[in-house]
Amino acid sequence: MSGTNTLFPTLSQWTASLNRPVPSADPAVRSSAASCLIAVGVFHALEIQGQLSGAAWLTAGFILLAVVAPMAGLWLLAHPSLGAWQFAGLTSAAALGGYILTRSVPVPGDTGDVGNWLEPIGLASILTEGVIIILAISVLALAYRTARTIRPAPEG
Repeated sequence: MSGTNTLFPTLSQWTASLNRPVPSADPAVRSSAASCLIAVGVFHALEIQGQLSGAAWLTAGFILLAVVAPMAGLWLLAHPSLGAWQFAGLTSAAALGGYILTRSVPVPGDTGDVGNWLEPIGLASILTEGVIIILAISVLALAYRTARTIRPAPEG
C-alpha cells in the first residue's frame, strides 16, 4: 500500500477541484440555475419589509439571502466551477432549511409562521430553491462520476 487515499482527496486536490471546469457547463443549465438564484434573492428582498418588525436575526438572514443568492448566480454564470455549483446548492439548501425550520417549530422572534406552509411567496421560493438543489446535485454527481472514471484504479 503506497499510503495514498483514493477515496478522499487531499486538501490541495480539493481546492484545485473547486476551480476545475465542470463537465456539465451547459449554458442552459447554468443560466437556469442562475435565474433561479436571482429569483430567490428577489423573493427574500420582497419579504424584508415584513421582517423588520420581527427578530433582527431573521431580518439579517433575509438580507443576506437577498444579496448572496444573486451573487451565487452571477458566479455560476461567470465561472462555472465545482465551487460555484457547491455554493449555489448550499445557498439554496440554507434558504430551504430556514423555511422548513420556521414552519415546523416556533423560533425566537417568529412564532407566527408555524404551520404556514402555503404562503405564496414562500411556495415560489421553495420550488425555486428545489430546482437549484436538484441541478447542483446533478452537476456535482456528474463531476464526481467523471472524476472517478478518469482517475486510474489503484494498483492492488
